[in-house]
Amino acid sequence: MPGTELRGPSAHTRIGPQRGRLRNAAIVFEQISADVDANPHAWLVAIGVAIENLADAWNEHVSFTEGPGGLFEELLDESSGEVAPEVDRLRRDHEVLVAHIARAKELLASPGAGHDDTRILLALTGIAKQVDHHRRRGSDLLYRVYSVDVSAGD
Repeated sequence: MPGTELRGPSAHTRIGPQRGRLRNAAIVFEQISADVDANPHAWLVAIGVAIENLADAWNEHVSFTEGPGGLFEELLDESSGEVAPEVDRLRRDHEVLVAHIARAKELLASPGAGHDDTRILLALTGIAKQVDHHRRRGSDLLYRVYSVDVSAGD
């Protein structure tokens, strides 16, 4: 996606488009997963597309933050490593969410899956909460390092 590649003056100046894509994918995912009054088949199709879009945006986010010259490297350099525990926590979030998305996809693919399955609804709600908490922790860390409020446009 243009504007999110790992080039340019600094990762923190390039975070907007990447962060916006993740935010938009999360919003659509939350809206569709909460639409329990939808036609069951249409809901399964829509949530399948939404979870794929969220997974793609998440993978892009992970590459942007953890890749060579990425945001985490820059944050550690800018802070002389003092934010390492927070960066480690965000990295763990990345792994945990990938596993939760994979589990939700398995549940959605199971026979009889639908918006009335409590296990599926709990898995989807958990994913939405994890993304939200991760974005908040990331914003707090960016503010701490750069004294910039990147969530002002959210």
